[in-house]
Amino acid sequence: MRRTVKRKAAPRKAARKTVRKVRRTRKGAKLWTAAEVKMLRKMYKGTSAPDIAKQLKRTVSSVRSKAVALSLKKAAVKRKAAPKRKTAAKKKIVRRKVRRR
Repeated sequence: MRRTVKRKAAPRKAARKTVRKVRRTRKGAKLWTAAEVKMLRKMYKGTSAPDIAKQLKRTVSSVRSKAVALSLKKAAVKRKAAPKRKTAAKKKIVRRKVRRR
């Protein structure tokens, strides 16, 4: 005679609850409207943050932090190439010309 052994059921894993992240804003903070975000995206590359802040009536730090949140980047600044250095051979030629005078 065989005895049947009752197996215990595997413990059930607790169902994961999805937690919604609630973005907390500072008390009295002004939320960004879609129009303001659109304007920020247009102007950010070519205009300075203080100028944008004046037009949107916001602080400079709020404009910068929103730009970071939107992954906006400033346009690359074109710089003049550094002047070429004179080589040793050119320096000798210049010295000869100076001595002859």
